Amino acid sequence: MSVFSDMLRNYIHEKDVKVGALAHYCNLERSTVYKFINGKREPMSAELVEQLAYFIKLTPLETHHLREAWKMTRMGEDAYYIRKSIDHFLCDFPNKSTPPSYDFTPSHVNLTKQLSFTQNCLLLNSRQAIDSSVHQILLSEAAKPNGQIALFLQPDYPFLLHLLSTIQPAGSLQIDHIFSLNRTAQFTDAHELYELYYLRNLFPVYMNKLDYHIHCFYTNEISHLQNLSALPYMILTSEFAITCSSDYQTGILYQDPDILQALWNLFHSHRDLCQPAFQTFPIIADDLPSLFQFVANTRASANLIINIQPEACILPFLRLDLLKDIFNYDIPGADSVIAMADALFSNNMQLINDGKFIIYFTEYGMTRFLQEGLFEEIPPTFYHPLNIEQRIRILREIAQCCHNGSYRILKKPLNHLSENLRMCLCGNTCSLTYQTNSGDHMCFAITEPFILQIFQKFLTNMDPDVYYKPEEAEQIIKHMIEQLETNK
Repeated sequence: MSVFSDMLRNYIHEKDVKVGALAHYCNLERSTVYKFINGKREPMSAELVEQLAYFIKLTPLETHHLREAWKMTRMGEDAYYIRKSIDHFLCDFPNKSTPPSYDFTPSHVNLTKQLSFTQNCLLLNSRQAIDSSVHQILLSEAAKPNGQIALFLQPDYPFLLHLLSTIQPAGSLQIDHIFSLNRTAQFTDAHELYELYYLRNLFPVYMNKLDYHIHCFYTNEISHLQNLSALPYMILTSEFAITCSSDYQTGILYQDPDILQALWNLFHSHRDLCQPAFQTFPIIADDLPSLFQFVANTRASANLIINIQPEACILPFLRLDLLKDIFNYDIPGADSVIAMADALFSNNMQLINDGKFIIYFTEYGMTRFLQEGLFEEIPPTFYHPLNIEQRIRILREIAQCCHNGSYRILKKPLNHLSENLRMCLCGNTCSLTYQTNSGDHMCFAITEPFILQIFQKFLTNMDPDVYYKPEEAEQIIKHMIEQLETNK
């Protein structure tokens, strides 16, 4: 039996459907439908699942459940939930926002009043008490000219992460964060892969553009909740320390300098044993050569490059004449940057022609390019918007690439990707480019093997049901061209 067969059998029984009539409608042998019901065989296509659902008269929600059960049965439960986790990550990636400004009134006074001269620690016996203490010590540290915060905990503490995603330091604030990764695929109670759940929780912190560094180690434990560690989590600042349980219900606040120094030493000793899993760097006009060098290095080991982003990749079609027309010559070293960009973009086109560059994008994501001639792959400070004639020129080339199958337009559930995320799988690196809340463009490179592997599997084995056929995608782009020509 399988999830799909159980669900199909229940629906047939519940709706009082005759198996013979169902088989006849779907042009199948009755024995084939019974094999579906008994879990000895699955439907060959999503279209057949839709046929079964239509004859049984399932509601849209029931049809969705049946289709998802079929996908789970076909690819296996773990693979299905990993794919769903990636869908969730891509579609819910945070867009930039304006964070609130905190008034950095020294807040540690409240804690100092609670801690007497003879008292080195304070019991925190509720989530509210821990939240309140975390709030006070982090804001107090952020008010310092040179603040330091150390976190030894899993990225599963919403209050703390939300605070870090909105905090605006008065000076410099260095944050080091140690947490563990699983050796194998493990899932939350909501069937989300832990690693992607962590990344999804952490990206708002990156969006705030703090001096934030992650350090990782591997464990076989899904969570500290499964063992008997008393106070396994730790939050440190220059003046205070909090150790707490992994459910954030019990903790101890310390201010004694000797205890604090011992905990900082412990943190540093653990950090030295960890490995870097991610690399971040800004995309800035003054250092474009470094970006081009990063791209060249990642491509050295790549047999196939795959992009997934809201709008179609425009860069391969920026021929030298067009590049010179739209480039902002106020950029430092403009001529050399144009030469490097031309070489890179020409290489992109060659890879497309050789079938080594695949781009997934959305119809909805093309809106800004159609309306304003802007594209988010590079900051708008580098170029002037394309005029309508230039947009039409680009779209005609995109239509040809759709026809050839290298450019693919996404359908549900990925037809509304986050506007702020562009993912590129290239060799042994998966890079995400995005805008921070302050509008800066950043690149986030994933080199951690397990996370890299799941993105590789997802992108290189994309389900054909989630993107349009080449002829359909070509017609969608031609319709966009017609819209622009009408507005000329």
